[in-house]
Amino acid sequence: MVVNVLVAPVGPGLNKRRYGKEYYLLQSMARANQEYFFEGYVKQIEEIPVEKNVTAYELKPNASRTQFRLALFKTAYAKVRSGQYDIYHHSKLSYRSFNPVIAAGLTSEIPTVIGPVQQPHEVDRESMRSYLSKITGVEWPQRVVNNTYPGLKILKYIINNLREPLFGKTLREADRILVVNEATAELYSEFVAESKIEVVPYGVDTTRFSIGNPADATDIVAIGNHIERKGFGPLLKAWSKMHCDFPESTLQIYGDGPLKNKLEQKAQVLGIDNSVVFNGYVNHDQICDQLATARAFVHPSLSEGFPHVRLEAMSSACPVIASNIRGTEEMVRDDTDGLVVPVGSVEPLAMAIETVLSDPEYAEEMGRNARQHAVNSYDWEHIGAKMIEIYEEIQ
Repeated sequence: MVVNVLVAPVGPGLNKRRYGKEYYLLQSMARANQEYFFEGYVKQIEEIPVEKNVTAYELKPNASRTQFRLALFKTAYAKVRSGQYDIYHHSKLSYRSFNPVIAAGLTSEIPTVIGPVQQPHEVDRESMRSYLSKITGVEWPQRVVNNTYPGLKILKYIINNLREPLFGKTLREADRILVVNEATAELYSEFVAESKIEVVPYGVDTTRFSIGNPADATDIVAIGNHIERKGFGPLLKAWSKMHCDFPESTLQIYGDGPLKNKLEQKAQVLGIDNSVVFNGYVNHDQICDQLATARAFVHPSLSEGFPHVRLEAMSSACPVIASNIRGTEEMVRDDTDGLVVPVGSVEPLAMAIETVLSDPEYAEEMGRNARQHAVNSYDWEHIGAKMIEIYEEIQ
């Protein structure tokens, strides 16, 4: 029996590069059952899954996020009313955002799914600039954002509170809410019955990563935008406390962002610039290669929604030194897949790095566990099959 699924939105874009969550979600669902035909809508398309039961359409690729959402919901309204679809799926609903088509009860005659959704993360000054640019379609100068940041935070808080009733209505009208972890489930249960909530994390394509962690590896790898909440400041302080004991080791930092110059200056002030390499932004293939040759991946983030990069390191059999940000307990298991340290810590972070460098056998064991955990719990093929199970339950 053919089942037609409208996925609007799938997310902001479709591509296989970097994390590719939207691409792989659509692909894994399509592969899980060939009788399900998916019609997806996104803002920008770079690559479309090759499966014959997937079609994807681009809406307003050069517009702001607000303009895209207006076009999207107009399209979703028309599509739902056409009666051609057996399931309506809104993927990637932001916390305290809403879907007017669902909230208005227009999907009451069609099984409706929302998610996977994740918890919100802190919006610092650098992230606020990106957020405003996406919403308005205008590039905001960082200086303007810095000068108005306190007011912008208050304005965002007010807007979120105004949207909250519609957010709750959107959730209650849906048949199933998919969340990426238990912490998000707890957060969303404030708005909707727990019986409607199910944990389905984003996945990772474990086949893209070579199994690494060679015994002679000495590099520690960190990846992320150079903004405050990524925790590179505490990481550099931690490195300064232990790097002299491991002169052959280097801290390889990948990524770019508004704080790059300040971080490079901080490394100089701390006297560690000879053992810290700022590689800038590189393509994803280089990241995969680096993870396969590293002793460990360190992710000292202060706030995250769903730290997908940890899964990529785990898929490479690379142990993860991770901050204990809320919602990541299931992902990196302390002393099993890696070492978990307090958010913003310096001394515990330094000790964790020292541990993996001084004990290669221990690091290799955690790396093997991490790889197996990624395959067993987060492989996209498992996620796709789980999604089809949920579809079948609500029809």
